[in-house]
Amino acid sequence: MKKTQTHKLKYHPEFEFALLGISSHENDYHLSWSLNQALGLSLTRWDDLTITTAPEQNMDFSVYRYEDADSMIMYHLISNVSPDGFLVPELKNMDFFLQISGENSEPFLRALIEKIKRIQIISACFSLDPRSLKSSGRLLFL
Repeated sequence: MKKTQTHKLKYHPEFEFALLGISSHENDYHLSWSLNQALGLSLTRWDDLTITTAPEQNMDFSVYRYEDADSMIMYHLISNVSPDGFLVPELKNMDFFLQISGENSEPFLRALIEKIKRIQIISACFSLDPRSLKSSGRLLFL
């Protein structure tokens, strides 16, 4: 009897965005308003991000979105917490993520983090490497 060969497909997603983790005990709409004021953005409520965890079991996460047409940068403020669980369970200490897509440099991100840290309602803000997160694939659908 001849042995059959098996081939495994390894998928490594491309993360074409920067990711910031934000810790704040405020509501999503208050945080988005504060970010708008401090950063000159216009984040507006968008459709919730829905993650299906089991048949007929969904987790919904609020999303706020802003597209800067001049700099061609897209911002998504995503809640990490829902009544049914966490979007990124390995980062339970993060309340929100700010996903930044488009051309952005390291100095731009450092300056953005410093501005965000100055907002009174924010406890912490730092850059995250999405490739190091086990459940980072959940962030690819925005």
